[in-house]
Amino acid sequence: MNERRRRLAFVAIVVLQILVLAAMIARRVHLLQTGQRVRIQCEPIDPRSILSGDYVVLDFAISRFSRPEVQRLVGVEGELRFRRHERVYVALEPVQDAPIRQAAAISRDLKRLRQRYQVVLRGTVRDDFDIRWSPRLRVRYGVEQYFVPQHEGRRIERQMRQTSVEVAVAPSGESAVRRLFIGGQELTFR
Repeated sequence: MNERRRRLAFVAIVVLQILVLAAMIARRVHLLQTGQRVRIQCEPIDPRSILSGDYVVLDFAISRFSRPEVQRLVGVEGELRFRRHERVYVALEPVQDAPIRQAAAISRDLKRLRQRYQVVLRGTVRDDFDIRWSPRLRVRYGVEQYFVPQHEGRRIERQMRQTSVEVAVAPSGESAVRRLFIGGQELTFR
């Protein structure tokens, strides 16, 4: 009887692990299929690591904010201090006559931003920020890497100034990269 319980426990653990992995995949697929689609402008990163492999590192204008930008985006009632690893939300608004979005507001309060803005990204503060002494607020969104076929990364990184990404954004602010564009044309791989 003891041996039977051990086997049953082993099978239960294996099934549980499979279910967890399947749920993670299903969640990402659901986000990519149902999330609101927005395009964000990329910026080049220098230098490139030789060991980075077959993916491109994406950096965005909405990932770094100067002191004056933080003051404008946080608003009068906002806090001007952020702690490393703290969750923040960045509201996006369309850029006039362009398919991309730009930062419109920053807050710790998702509900407040969702009342006014249609698209809000969830991010994490990379370093402590205090308006009195920090040069810039840096935010990471979890979409800073895009895996590409072998030998494609360098070509894309050379054209990073003309590159933008389409991300799917869930109501919670979670985001995932859907497509990559260079010069307004979708990048496809054979």
